[in-house]
Amino acid sequence: MPPNEKYALSALDAYMNRMYKIIVILIPSFCLCASSSIIIFYALGIFPSLNFPLLLAFGASDLVYLAIGIFFAKTGFTTDGVVKASKLKQAKITMAVIITIQWNAISYIFPFRDFWAFAAFFVIIFVLFFDKKLVFWQTLAILASVVVSWFLNGDLLLPVRDEYFIANMLYRVINFVLLLGTINLITYLGGKCLVEELEKYANYDTLTRLLNRKSMNAYLDEAYSQACKNKADFCILMIDIDDFKKVNDTYGHDCGDEVLKYVATTVSCGVKKQDNVFRWGGEEILTLLRANKAQAMSAAERIRLSGNLRKVSVF
Repeated sequence: MPPNEKYALSALDAYMNRMYKIIVILIPSFCLCASSSIIIFYALGIFPSLNFPLLLAFGASDLVYLAIGIFFAKTGFTTDGVVKASKLKQAKITMAVIITIQWNAISYIFPFRDFWAFAAFFVIIFVLFFDKKLVFWQTLAILASVVVSWFLNGDLLLPVRDEYFIANMLYRVINFVLLLGTINLITYLGGKCLVEELEKYANYDTLTRLLNRKSMNAYLDEAYSQACKNKADFCILMIDIDDFKKVNDTYGHDCGDEVLKYVATTVSCGVKKQDNVFRWGGEEILTLLRANKAQAMSAAERIRLSGNLRKVSVF
């Protein structure tokens, strides 16, 4: 199957159109909740040693982050309601920087020996983008920040230096790396499965498993462009089931569906891997062959004989 960019709107694009606003608002809101919680704990006397002016500056910065998220939510779409590619890229980078700053701010303002265990939350939220490169670089940024914090503020952030210190450090590092590795694996597999599943619904007919009419237009445009630029041959093969209504009326729609699936399978098995088969209409199937007319005629005859079809037309 050709790459997703050959479609007018990929399945991942459709997903981002629905999730973009939620993600760019959710991440700054996550930061604001974190700072607000720490300020409330300070007010309740749970963490009296914290620097209050620094806490207020921390909370104010999170309000700025929320304003940035609202800006991206308001300006991220075209007039057609599609997420702008440039805005999406800018939003991803900005949100990654915000989360990295937030992690470091909390690490130094709110020192706690086992706070490193929460670092995964500052990466896992980016799984929503289903961008493996983004999650990978965010993982490295958070991992580097944690290691640096151990050197700069080791007295408060590292385990107690007793006879179990080395064992505790090994336990931390191994679990931390495994957790971040799992998040990256979820991003890769989840994004791959999501896109594949959405592509089935966006570009394939659910009954015959053939490409649908929406995707057909994109493939035909691409074949025409290649023919104009590179003099590449292509042919269109049409299969129409005669008297199909009579089949449905006589034997029922379930039987008609089985006939459609049989013809679709026959046609799909009779073409090469680089060719594409589409369900054009109710009982009409169109095949795009990357071949000259003689080769297309041969393929049409092969399909006709294997499926006991009466006639196949080639254009």
